[in-house]
Amino acid sequence: MCLRMLLISRYILFLFFIVHYGYSLGTQFLSVPSNAVELAFGSNPLFGSLSLNNPALLHSPKKGVAMNISYGSWLNNISNSSFSLASKFGSGNIGFNMRHMGVSDLELRSNRPTDDPLATFSSSSFAVATSYSQVYRVITFGATIRYILIQLYTENVSGLTFDGGITRTFGKNIDLGFSILNAGFVNNTDTYNPTLPLRFLSALSYQFPGSKWGHKISLSAEKSSLVDGAIFRVASETKFEKFDIRFGTQSSNEVTVISGGFRIRLGLLNFDYGIQIGSQHLGLPQMLDISIKLP
Repeated sequence: MCLRMLLISRYILFLFFIVHYGYSLGTQFLSVPSNAVELAFGSNPLFGSLSLNNPALLHSPKKGVAMNISYGSWLNNISNSSFSLASKFGSGNIGFNMRHMGVSDLELRSNRPTDDPLATFSSSSFAVATSYSQVYRVITFGATIRYILIQLYTENVSGLTFDGGITRTFGKNIDLGFSILNAGFVNNTDTYNPTLPLRFLSALSYQFPGSKWGHKISLSAEKSSLVDGAIFRVASETKFEKFDIRFGTQSSNEVTVISGGFRIRLGLLNFDYGIQIGSQHLGLPQMLDISIKLP
């Protein structure tokens, strides 16, 4: 009996390792794109309006509330969804975001070959956050506080993270952005000792002038506490009438990624799509967003 319990405990620990590193759950979900815009561009502190890579990017309409719903899949068909709201608050913008990632039908097995597993279970990661941003002349500041909850088999861990960011405009065409993501703490258990992926992002963008095709390009770099070396990205966006086209590339010591997507603007309603192709061959992440302006 003791030997059986030892084997079960051993494989629970093994599955923690597989889920945390192989499936990008655990605290790693904080580094995974949670909407189609971020998936198409890659993590960039100058693109997007949902404050996910830089709280200073949080933007809202002058009147009413902006709502965004995202759904799709990450590597190995892990479900990935988020819900966001943004509105004016005093002289700034306030935002609310929820996101969830999950994988089901994980099997717990001993080292003896059997037809049926000892048990099946699921793993999920959940986060709820609130953000605030404000413009001061040519500089925009932003901050986010986030509660996270990670569930796997019989284990639950939770914690708080904090993000901070800034953007600076130079003239009409050049922007500079910096952000620090996932500072904070998370509790441990007897069998699980998670580490937050502390991330430092920086980017420079240029808006090409004098064309009816609005075109913007950005170069960015990231240093993560869970990744060896730096991550470099190039992103671009071309706008024409009611259609936006997006492209992105990412390069690091271990992985090369190509991504893209588009937006269709229909007045108060927008549709965004993003897709990513990586050299790790673990699936084809895709996401679809629906955003609408509420009165």
